[in-house]
Amino acid sequence: MVLYSYPYLHRHCSCFPLQQSSHHPIHQRPLLSTRPPNPWTIKYSASNSQSQSQSQSQSPRQQRKGSDLNMLFNRFWKVSAPYWFSDDKVQARLQLAGVFTLTLATTGISVGFNFLGRDFYNALANKDQEQFTKQLVYYLCGFAVGIPFFVLRDYARETLSLRWRGWMTRYFMQRYLSDRTFYKIQSQSIIDNPDQRIVDDLSSFTSTALSFSLTLFNAAVDLISFSNILYTIYPPLFGVLLLYSVGGTAISIFLGKELVTLNFLQEKKEADFRYGLVRVRENAESIAFYGGEDNELQLLLQRFKSAFENLNQLLISSRNLEFFTNGYRYLIQILPAAVVAPMYFSGKIEFGVINQSVSAFNHILGDVSLIVYQFQAITAFSAVIDRLGEFDDVLDGSRSKGLSDPMEQINLTYSYVKGLQVLDCNGCVPTNTSLRLLDVEKLSLMTPKNNSTLVRDLSFAIDEKDHLLVIGPSGSGKTSLLRALAGLWSSGNGKITFYVESGGDVQPLTSSDVAPVEVNSANRNEEFGRHIHRNSRSAFFLPQRPYMVLGTLRQQLLYPTWAEEAIASDGTKPGGSLPFLTRAPDFENVCEKHSVSIPTSDDLVQVLEDVRLGYILSRFGGLDSVYEWSSVLSLGEQQRLAFARLLLSKPKLALLDESTSALDEVNEAHLYGKINTAGITYISIGHRRTLYAYHCRVLQISPADADSEQPNWNIESIDQDTLSNFLKL
Repeated sequence: MVLYSYPYLHRHCSCFPLQQSSHHPIHQRPLLSTRPPNPWTIKYSASNSQSQSQSQSQSPRQQRKGSDLNMLFNRFWKVSAPYWFSDDKVQARLQLAGVFTLTLATTGISVGFNFLGRDFYNALANKDQEQFTKQLVYYLCGFAVGIPFFVLRDYARETLSLRWRGWMTRYFMQRYLSDRTFYKIQSQSIIDNPDQRIVDDLSSFTSTALSFSLTLFNAAVDLISFSNILYTIYPPLFGVLLLYSVGGTAISIFLGKELVTLNFLQEKKEADFRYGLVRVRENAESIAFYGGEDNELQLLLQRFKSAFENLNQLLISSRNLEFFTNGYRYLIQILPAAVVAPMYFSGKIEFGVINQSVSAFNHILGDVSLIVYQFQAITAFSAVIDRLGEFDDVLDGSRSKGLSDPMEQINLTYSYVKGLQVLDCNGCVPTNTSLRLLDVEKLSLMTPKNNSTLVRDLSFAIDEKDHLLVIGPSGSGKTSLLRALAGLWSSGNGKITFYVESGGDVQPLTSSDVAPVEVNSANRNEEFGRHIHRNSRSAFFLPQRPYMVLGTLRQQLLYPTWAEEAIASDGTKPGGSLPFLTRAPDFENVCEKHSVSIPTSDDLVQVLEDVRLGYILSRFGGLDSVYEWSSVLSLGEQQRLAFARLLLSKPKLALLDESTSALDEVNEAHLYGKINTAGITYISIGHRRTLYAYHCRVLQISPADADSEQPNWNIESIDQDTLSNFLKL
């Protein structure tokens, strides 16, 4: 085992098996460099690498299937083509044409230097000082004219690469963050490290693809330009060049055939190691409480050893290839001169022609030996194409509902209604009106992988001010129910309908404690088969651990209802000179989102006082202070801040998943009183007995019996008698 030479990597790790691992090559930096030359550069990857558990049972090389050239080309085209046919295509194509024009100009300049070199060395060999001085002046003038073209070509190429990367980054992120694709990838462990693919792989892809395209174009023009020169000097030399390049290419492919797989795996393993370090940083307090430093060290060293071993294999393969490629490079310094030297000794050519033939030979050989010279960069680029192609396929699969969705899915819709009027049970003239907010019909929840039933045939309706408490033992499916209501859980069957009031005539429904009965289904408004918008006023979701965004305290409070406005109000110009980096407004939900105007600073200060967080303004320096809020605020303070968001958004319905678990009973009662006063109907999950006092009904879910088809839930109304009984339990 290669690590036996490095005993310092074995500390505290005797109980862990060594794994095969992988990462990156030592790239040279010609035109096709895809990474900095330092092989120890660690890529940032803060995503959860679920693939780690999958790799325990089989080696990474068994998992990795080599891509054939056809698949590689198809993936390259699929990833690269959208930009050149996008809304930025005119500017992109103009810039690309400019880059190719400058490349063509630099090739012409190289041909000119080839002839200048011939005459320069002829004058030197003939000891003609006047001609030598003249050619020297021509050389210097050629440098003055030619160098700006080379510099501008490289600058134009890098500028276009940056623009391309900007568009592709937005393109991938937009698909990654739409239709909850990011959640599906995370929860179903579909691919590893999507963040690394967006940050590192996209950067490498755009710069290398553009450089590779220009290199091929330059090689084609060079081949045409210098082949004529070389063939005119001595035709056999041209034949030697072809044999030399073809043989070198074949040997390079044979020696470097493992590099594609090794590069692919090294990307993943470096990202896994980086993610392990990020986890330590994000969970520092919990690790310190557990005293888990030694365990974390063992796990991190295990991941690093996996990357270390693969990198050693990568270095060995690179070393074997370098033995050949270095010899290949050095031999061409004497090969053309050795072939044409007999003609010089016989007086058939001048000395300057030898230099011209060497220069032309090197140009053409560089053109036809791209695989030899750039094999390591090409293999690294192939790994990047594979990773991005795989990511692109996953994103496309999500848009076509292909991310391992079960055959039976929960139907989640919402309907715009003009108002709901509740009739008395006997169908008499209505005595009061109540807005229907939610219908759940014959909902069954199952686990995604083994299809075990969690909840069976659940039906209930929620009207305005009809607060529901969901209780049950751990693992019975309470949180899964909220995930289904949020559209995050699709494994199962049944129907969930949210109602959004739009005013106007009333639609009659009968009153029921369990399931709504439609009196006249023909009067029901159209249902829209799309997920409820997270920022709409119809429903607001509060998880147990609130999400703290990166930004100011003001942005924390405005998230998620006015998130875009909060970002736009910080005074920055997000798009700059690239309009596609500025997100267009989402007009689909604009009416819903702005039915409540954006809160003023006074509103934000008041809502902090309402949730008893007013003191954090003086502690942190006001609404526009920036901190790592998930670290500087306790969990209880974060939960109160989440209630502040809820009070600002004023939704019709709130879904609370143990949202007061870190609060004392006094603050819990205060917050429930605030949202009740604000007219917000809520469904809560919780275990505390004190929660019964804030709800009208209780839904009790029991563990499902696999051998029974009976429902495993029960709904009861909460009145003073039942409340007393519940509190005595």
